[in-house]
Amino acid sequence: MTGKRILWGFLLLMLGACVASGGHDSRLSGAVGFAEDVRFLSHPGPAYVEAYVRFGADLPADVIMFVDQELLEGVSNYRWTKGGDWMAFVGFQRNGTVWVGGGSEEALAGTPSRERNWKLFELGRELQPDTWYRVRVTADFASRGFLGFEIEGGGLARRLDLSGIPLDYPNYIPFDHGSMIYLVGAVRAREWATQPGRPLIFFDDVSGVVVDGSDEREIFHNDFESQTEVWPQPVTLPDVNLDRYTMGRWYQENEASLFWIERKSFARSGDAVGVADVTLDE
Repeated sequence: MTGKRILWGFLLLMLGACVASGGHDSRLSGAVGFAEDVRFLSHPGPAYVEAYVRFGADLPADVIMFVDQELLEGVSNYRWTKGGDWMAFVGFQRNGTVWVGGGSEEALAGTPSRERNWKLFELGRELQPDTWYRVRVTADFASRGFLGFEIEGGGLARRLDLSGIPLDYPNYIPFDHGSMIYLVGAVRAREWATQPGRPLIFFDDVSGVVVDGSDEREIFHNDFESQTEVWPQPVTLPDVNLDRYTMGRWYQENEASLFWIERKSFARSGDAVGVADVTLDE
């Protein structure tokens, strides 16, 4: 329980990295991909992000790996809130603790949250190293609420019912028009990084799917095979021009992200994987 409480403060930030002498106090290393789908953005509904996740035997237990899908409303033709960012974030540790980034009534009303309303769950067993886990986060963007979290692999198959947990609105994000975004990565903080090891998380076969009635439609897919590097975001100010982004490609989630594409013999498909590195000493 102590470990959960001390990570609480770090997870409240959910932003980039804090630089300290000789390294970083914390690091969020993630990749983000964009998908424009006018049909879904005009009539949002259920959707899920699915990814395959893997780590090595020496991963420190304090590292939190995550999968996330978000609806960005943009600053024109928005539905609820100008610049709204509706986040369905779920993180998990190798010890089986699951972190769900819940929102609040104030966030749903259009006030960006100052902290997450974290909901914690336990899978009841540790995750195995060197094993591909399929994870899925499902949300209903019409009601702006979570629906469920699934994880399967290494003899484990669990589904958590997350209905009743609202999505969070963590940031005003001034893209000129709306999109869906999909994120994978990991987070770590120095204050609670007491275990040695290599803080690397591997990802493959990331998909974003929207649901229209009984039909499922994939609007995002990236298996890390079609690009060799993860690009910096082409941010413009005061509004971010979404047309400068290539849909379906990976970008660094923030300037401090250490996320790259690497050829690995254990890739789930093809021969490339995404690698999130949350080392604090660079």
